[in-house]
Amino acid sequence: MPTLYRKYRPQNFNDFFGQEHLTQTLTNEIKNNRISHAYIFSGPRGVGKTTLARLFAKAINCQNRQDGEVEPCDKCNNCLEISQSRNIDVMEMDAASHTGVDNVRENIIDNAQFKPTNAKYKVFIIDEVHMLSTSSFNALLKTLEEPPAHVVFILATTEWHKIPATIISRCQRFNFTKIPREIMKKKLKNIAKDEDIKVDDEVWERIIAKSDGCLRDAESLLGQLFSLGLKEITTKNIELVLPPSHFGQTLEFIKNITNKNTAEALNNIQDIADGETHWEQFALDLVEFLRKLLIAKIDTDYLNTTDLSDEHKKQTRKILEGLEVKKIIEMIDLTIKRKNEIRNSPVPQLPMEMLAVELAGEIIGEPKETTPEIKIEEKIATPKKEPSEENTEPIETIIEVEAEPICSPKNEATSSGKIFSLSEVNDKWAGFLKEMTEVCPSLVFILNMAELKSMEKNCLEIGVQYSFHKEKLEQSQNFSIITQCLKKVFGENIRYKTVVEKKDNNQELTDLAMDFGGEVI
Repeated sequence: MPTLYRKYRPQNFNDFFGQEHLTQTLTNEIKNNRISHAYIFSGPRGVGKTTLARLFAKAINCQNRQDGEVEPCDKCNNCLEISQSRNIDVMEMDAASHTGVDNVRENIIDNAQFKPTNAKYKVFIIDEVHMLSTSSFNALLKTLEEPPAHVVFILATTEWHKIPATIISRCQRFNFTKIPREIMKKKLKNIAKDEDIKVDDEVWERIIAKSDGCLRDAESLLGQLFSLGLKEITTKNIELVLPPSHFGQTLEFIKNITNKNTAEALNNIQDIADGETHWEQFALDLVEFLRKLLIAKIDTDYLNTTDLSDEHKKQTRKILEGLEVKKIIEMIDLTIKRKNEIRNSPVPQLPMEMLAVELAGEIIGEPKETTPEIKIEEKIATPKKEPSEENTEPIETIIEVEAEPICSPKNEATSSGKIFSLSEVNDKWAGFLKEMTEVCPSLVFILNMAELKSMEKNCLEIGVQYSFHKEKLEQSQNFSIITQCLKKVFGENIRYKTVVEKKDNNQELTDLAMDFGGEVI
């Protein structure tokens, strides 16, 4: 049984859908007998370039077509032979597999000198013509400049910009477009009707969305469904042809992000690590889904044009309720940045884990633990004073210290109580991290990767691996959170400063590239 796109290939201009702006021009040339010597058919794959080229060749060589008519008769020897791809005067060549100059000379230039055997025109249809080598184009150019009157060239390509300007200037160019949804749906329904198979409406939508304007792809997908041998195709059946891939993982990850459920988002990352998903592919899938969210936020009908199932569309709409366009753009930017860090990361999943913490804890909104943070501030910002002083002196000292995220002589003077050593800090560090986990998990992720370097006059030096970690810890708001937790655990005002660990030049260069979303090659 032939494939559907071959079985239902249009055999006349009336059956050729979706490119009316082109067929009108070509039929006018046929009707007025003004045939050009060379054409370029450019456009996406599977939209009818080769089909229209054959139709044109058949129409201009039809033995029964009268002057003023445009449609081929489909009965004469020329029409039948061209339809069956066995006419010796209509030659098709795949430039992708015949790129050399010798192929062009042997198959085209030499043959072009001879008159057609039975037809009026000798037609050369060259598919993927942009694949020809430079020398092949140069050899072809002379024939295009001064072609014999009986020769017509039709150059089909998906990448017209790769064709030399000298070739383009000698051809009429026809730009094909993707097939509109309604026209594609009508074509597919006609095929199903002829095959006597009933198809649910949602199946049409998913096939059309997946084919992305390529009618040949849509017909191939429909043919796969028909091969199941069913008389009725439902939504469940299409899952056999269009499996959801890893979209479920991506959707679950985004749901946990938008719900600010950092722990579950990290569990999603671990599940992916335990599976076979490639990290860069997961990042690409994530970017593609965020792109869908961005478009759907602006165009409310966009989700209906995607190949998502009804359940996935429902979950996606729920996610959109809690997002604004600005937030989605920020998510896309950060996801792309983390994707670029995957290749050079010492732990492949680390950039995605960092992404999960950053998205869930900061980009979507404020940390969930805002209330505990306020309680800590209230407890710390209430110094013990005599009753006579309570209403006369505000808490300016503590606020002033918290606004300065470094260890300074002024800050050291505020610690008038016990002076802690580095070993004492190490002993209580686990308790401090536990306290921080309840306040701001995103900072704990960075602090877990940090190293305690020294402790002098209650000023703690913390070593970090990356400059963006240093910047994060020294942000005014984060400095306030950390120092408050330190005060709660140690009972004294502990200040800190951060330093980036000294690395070799190559590592510094790698880190610099990562900071700007690039990589060292």
